[in-house]
Amino acid sequence: MTRSRSENKTVLFCGPIDQPLNSGRYMIAGMRQLGYEVIGYDYRSHESYENELKGIVESRKPGYILTLKGERLSSPLIEFFKQTGCTTILWLTTSVLEDWMLPFAKAHDFVVTNTEDIEIFFSRNGVKNTRWIHQGFAPEFFGISGRESGGRDIAYAEAAMIGSMGYPIYKKRCEQVMLLRKISVDIKWWGPRLSRQWKNLPYFLGGVHRAWAGKEAYMEDFADIVRNVKIFIGQDADIPISGRYLSNRIFAVAGCGGFYLGRKTPGIESAFEIGKEVEVFDSDDELLEKVNFYLKNDARRKGVAAAGQKKVLEHYTYRQQMKKIFDWITETGQE
Repeated sequence: MTRSRSENKTVLFCGPIDQPLNSGRYMIAGMRQLGYEVIGYDYRSHESYENELKGIVESRKPGYILTLKGERLSSPLIEFFKQTGCTTILWLTTSVLEDWMLPFAKAHDFVVTNTEDIEIFFSRNGVKNTRWIHQGFAPEFFGISGRESGGRDIAYAEAAMIGSMGYPIYKKRCEQVMLLRKISVDIKWWGPRLSRQWKNLPYFLGGVHRAWAGKEAYMEDFADIVRNVKIFIGQDADIPISGRYLSNRIFAVAGCGGFYLGRKTPGIESAFEIGKEVEVFDSDDELLEKVNFYLKNDARRKGVAAAGQKKVLEHYTYRQQMKKIFDWITETGQE
């Protein structure tokens, strides 16, 4: 970390960006909004990625290298970056700790993770500068200006989910669809078609496939759906997490102006006021109780959705999340 950070605002972003839905695109946009010059490089799309990255560093001389995940990269490559004077940053946006992550994290100057358990594990095992910072929302990618007038007169559905369903890690979502269908709630879900596997047979028998909206939904389609259903049901994958963790889904739903009713996790209250900006449930009975309550209380539901959107647009855009990272790096360097 020998090069002056205040003078060199060029960032080499090394991570998945070649597909339209890669969150790396949001991160790059956030850094550019802060005035950084960003060079994007998707290591997953190149065969000679290590040599090409070395060439970029030698020719462009970035002040920072920010790697998103980095599962194919090596620790010696990160050491090379540091020897050229670059400040190296790793951002792990996963809740699952893999064997390669600890040694790779140790090679970096700074490590960001959106899972508090991973941050604690890293700190206890020799990673010097690590911090829990969750992801955010990129309103410009979803067609959100913050001045939307609200949804349609007729909602697409009373309740909705967006994402994958069924075996192996989205079984709970199917159970919730069946539960809501049993009490005659009009629930629809957008996502990949429910796979025809034997282990998904109970969900077909329970009518989950009948609630399918017929397509997947991303970006502006995602925003349109979220604004035009009454309640968005937030249920992450069936992977146990004990520490603070926030799925990016909550920021996308609230940021688009939707009413978010999600499974209660330790991280939610650190970002949102429960009952005022988002809502949560901790059991199937509580899910049913709150769905019934908010379907009968339009004004309350719309007020929570508006407050949630205001919170996200004012505090949790990718511009703001990237600023938190770079401010932390600057403050650490001044200690």
